[in-house]
Amino acid sequence: MSKEIIWKPTKDLIDNSKLSKFIKFCELKNYDELESKSLKEPGWLWDNVIKFSQLNFYKPYTKIMDESKGVPWTKWCVGGKTNIVQNCIDRHKGKDFFKKIFIYAEREDGKESTITYLDFDKEISKVGNTLRINGFKKGDVIALYMPQFIETYIAYFAILKIGCIVLPLFSGYGSKAVVERLKIAKAKGIFTVEKTFRKAKEIRMFDQIKEDLGQVKTLEKIFLLGKDKGKKIFNWENFDNVSDNLKTEEMNAEDPAIIHFTSGTTGKPKGCVYTHIGLVTKMAFDEGILADFKQSDVHLCMADMGWMVGSKSATIASLHGSQMVIAEGVPDFPDEIRFWKLIAKYKVSWTELSPALIRNQMIKDKKLFENLDLSSLRIICTGGEPWTEKPWKWLFEFIGKSKVPIMNSAGGTEVSGSILHCCLHRPFKVGSFNAPIPGMSADIVDYNGKKVTQDQLGELVMRKSSIGLTKSLWDDDKRYLENYWKVINGIWVHGDLASKDKDGHWYLHGRSDDTIKVSGKRIGPSEIESVVVKSGKVKEVAAVGIPDENKGSKIILSIVPLESEKNLKESLFIDLITKDLGKSFKPDRVIFLKDLPKTRNMKIMRRVIKSCLIKEDPGDISTLLNPESVEEIKEYAI
Repeated sequence: MSKEIIWKPTKDLIDNSKLSKFIKFCELKNYDELESKSLKEPGWLWDNVIKFSQLNFYKPYTKIMDESKGVPWTKWCVGGKTNIVQNCIDRHKGKDFFKKIFIYAEREDGKESTITYLDFDKEISKVGNTLRINGFKKGDVIALYMPQFIETYIAYFAILKIGCIVLPLFSGYGSKAVVERLKIAKAKGIFTVEKTFRKAKEIRMFDQIKEDLGQVKTLEKIFLLGKDKGKKIFNWENFDNVSDNLKTEEMNAEDPAIIHFTSGTTGKPKGCVYTHIGLVTKMAFDEGILADFKQSDVHLCMADMGWMVGSKSATIASLHGSQMVIAEGVPDFPDEIRFWKLIAKYKVSWTELSPALIRNQMIKDKKLFENLDLSSLRIICTGGEPWTEKPWKWLFEFIGKSKVPIMNSAGGTEVSGSILHCCLHRPFKVGSFNAPIPGMSADIVDYNGKKVTQDQLGELVMRKSSIGLTKSLWDDDKRYLENYWKVINGIWVHGDLASKDKDGHWYLHGRSDDTIKVSGKRIGPSEIESVVVKSGKVKEVAAVGIPDENKGSKIILSIVPLESEKNLKESLFIDLITKDLGKSFKPDRVIFLKDLPKTRNMKIMRRVIKSCLIKEDPGDISTLLNPESVEEIKEYAI
């Protein structure tokens, strides 16, 4: 990718940014000082974030940070009492915007609905009261298996309001994946819906799981939006008959609030645990201060509530008393450019999206975008996977008119936010992160824990804990230590391959377990894939390395050609990669496929491709959008 500066902030943007206000609040001169002081004193940083963002506590904390039991077990806001609902809803009461619209919602068929903060508050109280009447108490786990409906957000905050723990589940999961996660979390309740639509297909969500819910011995109640009858079923309309007055439960700052599951390549899903103070503080800093989210913004992110980005979206908008747009279904149906039309219609100013979405949209006919007013956009946040140059430039130049900053970030479910990001006070390069997030003690090291040199690939790590870091893994302390803190003893290994250039810009090169090592030379799959995408002849590509006795790994390219490209030759891509990257990384084989295995949020599953090619079990494929693609790849097994 290009290493040239492609965007520079204006003086006006810098002066009016929340970051500048925060730096002044901290009595510092500039961002460099903020980085330096935060590295030495992470507790100081998070204490200032809480104060600047005016986060509320029922009882103030006596100590911001306690490492006495070891870095992996760091405690935050010791002695403090709060609740996510207190900071996202309650503290806005009495303000002018509380009677204004909080959520704009659209169903796939175009049906629109809205809800104000005032009415939202009443609805979460009704649901919270009902949960209490049905015997739910502080610390109980209640799952959320729902699409992007307003009711999903009502249930989410109602669970938190009474001190229960919310377990968001991806709305595209099948029964096996849902039941497995309910069992691990020992869930006592679940919210779900009768049906939703995805690309005009009716998805009977409750029907998919109801026959198997009996396997979950802890499950006591099913809260259903829709029609059905049963001993454990409570239908949504019955919430209307309950009081809308309910006091928010006072929780210890580090009481568990949310469990988000993330799948590993092997073993059972890992339950990441967010606390009542951790998520709101990370969102106040990552998105509010660093990505400049303001109360006047309109937020749009089409991520499913089952993923970490779903909880982020719910928290970002509500924490800042802002407005948000949600939409049932997918970004490119029933209109190919639905995502951008939502931005134009609701005057969205702050959006979060993935490179996968842009790869899908950049091949659309440009005429579709004519007369589309996207001038409301002022910040575009991106994450989920490394960028390649062509999609990034399409987003920056075609959508953002080379003016809207692309705030690239990297982190994950385990940290409830980001480790790397883009600072509005510094220039951007294509696909880079121009700063590590203060307070995250980020570094890049080799397998022995030694700091790497300029442009050298290494493991992205954190040397300290963070306020948003998962509190172990749900019911699995041993795995928490082994998977993250003992890979390179004493530091957090995130699992991403990274590098840093001479100008201090950081880059991701894919998951470190996707790293390809050929004859002692390491390369991230995104670097190989970027060369292929530049050809302009492919829709998607995935590079994987498979074991080879002589070289360590053979490089296999899996390519989905554009529909207009019918007669592509292996030699074209072999020659392109050899020319750009050198003979060391010459692919050993190129296979052409109809589709690549992807999750429903469009992440390409390289581990599945690799497993199929070497005739191994692909592991957890419950999140796949297109399971039929697995069988096609198996035909090319070596």
